[in-house]
Amino acid sequence: MSNHYLEQSKVELQAGDLVQASEKLSGSVATALKAIAQQREWRHDSHALRHAVVSQLGTELGPSTPSAQALYQGRDAGDIHHESFFENFLYEDDVLYAIEATESFVRTIEQLMDLPPRPFTVARPLDSHRIAQLTGYEPDLGATDALGFANFAGEVREG
Repeated sequence: MSNHYLEQSKVELQAGDLVQASEKLSGSVATALKAIAQQREWRHDSHALRHAVVSQLGTELGPSTPSAQALYQGRDAGDIHHESFFENFLYEDDVLYAIEATESFVRTIEQLMDLPPRPFTVARPLDSHRIAQLTGYEPDLGATDALGFANFAGEVREG
């Protein structure tokens, strides 16, 4: 669905309907996020949880890596275009930029879905809180899970 919404955003932009183009971009980001969250058995039924999904993935990848940056930029584009759907404040150039950011975001999510989750160590209280938001279980500081807390049922797994 993410790719369908992305292509539909281009059609809407071509037709000059910036509001619908924005909505389709927002939908593309949301459906990609929901797909990977579902795969990892993470909660994803609110905007805040979808932010947590991107934050967790970005932290697992390394926040400064190109893949993590693509996730952050796509999430931000999805958020701003969701707002613009209701308030109609963006311009054509904004939509064009967001299409590129969303394409990169969706590609990155698709690649991550084809790979096993990465091991992850809870280094900060914020990490533990984020994992608790996503899974319902709060790991201790220093805990390392071989599956990056994907499909996590409260027991830390070793590799």
